[in-house]
Amino acid sequence: MPDQDPLAQLRDIHLPDAISFWPLAPGWWIVGLLLILLLLVVCNFLYRSKKRNRYRVLAVRELANLDQYFGQPALYLQHLNHLLKQTALATKSTTDIAALSGNEWLDFLDFTGKTTQFNQGAGRVLNHGPYAPSVPELDPETLQLLCKQWIMRHDFPKSGASK
Repeated sequence: MPDQDPLAQLRDIHLPDAISFWPLAPGWWIVGLLLILLLLVVCNFLYRSKKRNRYRVLAVRELANLDQYFGQPALYLQHLNHLLKQTALATKSTTDIAALSGNEWLDFLDFTGKTTQFNQGAGRVLNHGPYAPSVPELDPETLQLLCKQWIMRHDFPKSGASK
């Protein structure tokens, strides 16, 4: 037996089994749960934001329907004032908004819209226009744009005090 090679009796190298993907390590479970939690928080935030601003979408849609009254300025301005008050009340339902009229109403629109266009621009026609027999300074397209900007941008102070 001396003529046999001792190396020929050795077995080939056995590689270990490949590392499997499953079951996951505890760290990956934690990362997965955190990602799911983050996704739920983002979805909840988006849902609340959409729900909170739904009144704005409806107001803009209603504003677009007011162009049918362009030929009747007094009626158009009455509907526009009504829409702006409804929009303001949808956010902050207090009776002090409903009672506003004249310059106080225009001041409120300027204050919450962070503009001066209701008192000094195209919006000033809302003060007397609904009650006048003719409104020569009415520019419905500019007024529509101003009101749309107010609907989309208005913000009430967090302190609860309105101007």
